[in-house]
Amino acid sequence: MATKSNVSQPNLANWCRGEGLDQAHAILVLGVSEEEEISTVEETLEQVKTLGKVRVRGKMFDANNQTLTMLCECRQEVDPTKVPPEVISFREGGKWKIVVAEQETNSDLFTEKLDRFLHDEGKTLEDVKRLCDPSTSWNSNPESIIRAVGDVLQSKPNESQSYRRFRIFSGVHPTPPGEDNLDSWLEQVKFMTDEYECSDKEKCRRIIESLKGPALEIIQAVRMSNPMANHMDYLQALESTFGTSESGEELHLTFRAMHQRQGECLSNFLLRLERLLNKVVQKGGLQVDEANRARLEQLIKGATESDFMLLQLGLRDKRNDPPTFLSLLKEI
Repeated sequence: MATKSNVSQPNLANWCRGEGLDQAHAILVLGVSEEEEISTVEETLEQVKTLGKVRVRGKMFDANNQTLTMLCECRQEVDPTKVPPEVISFREGGKWKIVVAEQETNSDLFTEKLDRFLHDEGKTLEDVKRLCDPSTSWNSNPESIIRAVGDVLQSKPNESQSYRRFRIFSGVHPTPPGEDNLDSWLEQVKFMTDEYECSDKEKCRRIIESLKGPALEIIQAVRMSNPMANHMDYLQALESTFGTSESGEELHLTFRAMHQRQGECLSNFLLRLERLLNKVVQKGGLQVDEANRARLEQLIKGATESDFMLLQLGLRDKRNDPPTFLSLLKEI
């Protein structure tokens, strides 16, 4: 973010008001030589792409530094995070400081970003404040706060903070914006519930927290009929209600008919194969120890647009010892 200079932020606001400028499209340039051409100032500032076209709208003599301070209007709205603290003049090589309007105070912006980051990590600002030096007021020492954040993230999480929130699933079709379809939602939930150690009660709570609409109604019915239902019962009920009714054998036939789409790269085709192959195995249409061979065979058979790559990788020669999904993906 552009640094503050000895010119206070209200000067920019007052000057803009006097000139009838929108403060969001204005900057102050400090330290400009009296001999500097206005056109040079404008051309130099326009090298900062985020400003767009720049026009000098006023100038004021700084008696302390014997230089000019200029008010400039920018075509683009000024983003304080993308404006450099200073620029170098094309002609004279002198450094000019840039002052921008603060849309938020630094402390407010820092706190907002920190709060958002901690929320994603399952933590709160209170967790950080407890580890900060009591003699240091909040936001007055960013280094102390950053150290406290590191300590909080390294600390052992409790059950309610052990992983991020699941994405939203409602069971509505077509899938509303901002929600996941069943396959994507199940993939995330199964991975995260297997990855983190917490009680089944906490896993159930997290699942319910991510549901709404018809999907939530299904789980409410499950809880009424079986108060002791675990999180796997919840997932099975949702999969049975909103998932495919095809058997493992039917899914296997669909898998064996898959082909590369026009313009689809080989790695994306492999990912599509893998998603369906996982369903085939889960439904009992194929044994786990047969998955590597089935994946490779269908990749070779269905890759109608990547014959040259198949030759380069020598995949046809690996049928007797088929690689795992990760090895295959890495090779491709």
